[in-house]
Amino acid sequence: MDFSVDDTTAELAGLVREIGERLVTDESLRELDARFGPGTEFGGTDRETARFHARFWDELVRAGVPAALAPERLGGAGLGVEGEALVLRELGRVLAPVPLSPAIRASHLLAATGLTDLAAAVAEGREIAAVADGSSPEVDWAPVADLVLRADGDGLRVADLGSIRVERTVPVDFSCAGVVTGDFGDPAPLPEGAAAFDALRRRVHLAAYQWGVLEAALERTAAYATTRHQFGRPIGSFQAVAARLADGMIDVDAVRLSTLRAAYELDACSDHPGPAARDAVASAHFWACDAGHRLAHSAVHIHGGVGLDRSEPAHRYFLAAKAAEFRLGGATRQLLDLGDVLTTEGDPWEYSA
Repeated sequence: MDFSVDDTTAELAGLVREIGERLVTDESLRELDARFGPGTEFGGTDRETARFHARFWDELVRAGVPAALAPERLGGAGLGVEGEALVLRELGRVLAPVPLSPAIRASHLLAATGLTDLAAAVAEGREIAAVADGSSPEVDWAPVADLVLRADGDGLRVADLGSIRVERTVPVDFSCAGVVTGDFGDPAPLPEGAAAFDALRRRVHLAAYQWGVLEAALERTAAYATTRHQFGRPIGSFQAVAARLADGMIDVDAVRLSTLRAAYELDACSDHPGPAARDAVASAHFWACDAGHRLAHSAVHIHGGVGLDRSEPAHRYFLAAKAAEFRLGGATRQLLDLGDVLTTEGDPWEYSA
């Protein structure tokens, strides 16, 4: 299977990395923690107190990143779910708290229902969208959103702030989320398979973000192991520490390969996800959860007490990895999904390219 990246996708991902590394610094994340973080999570209810990196989001919008990942009928670059995954990975590397994933999903869902003007407003950053996950009342990014979408078998429902109420919640990583109640209105018809495709797209986005989180956490931990000395030598030279770092490399690679495979299968199924796509997404989620748990704990253990010190960045990677694990439903949940596909459909990859 060819996971090579075309020049357009590579340039877009590189642009996001450059902007992210310049703007989403440890200092800027500390400032967000002071707004909505440990000890301040109930200090306000408006957008100004949300854990939302507005400057980075504005730069992404100005650079045309959400628009490039929008549907081609809206002027998007046609990079597919694989391109989206590579960009989401860059957000995970810097722990960027911006609503890019719901912007991508909302623009595709709105365009599929024919609401092209609203889809364009979301893709161009003039409106911030949040997308509900099935029937769950908690919706990521709802506290800062201008509209909230809910897609299911009946169609797409779109609610604005005038018809719903959002009560902020406190996820383990202090990310932006809230419980949404109120009237979503009548559904607009969606093409067959669109809601199922969106649910899988969301899961690939989460796995891709986790890939970036784990990759950066491993890099930071390896760097720390070369500078922290005990008994007159760097701790990275100790066999037990080196072995955990080596295992971490294998875990990151497993998340990378399984996430790219899931994105590839979604791009190949033309908006009608079959067993191969569902199987690939469940596999990617298993690795994102299982590897995420292992590597998050390895990073904290190798950092020692510094790993839990709020003045240091390591603890944010631990919280982000654990939050992604919880959002994905845990490794056992993914194995159950995978087993269900294998039981009912057989091995969908037996004749896969």
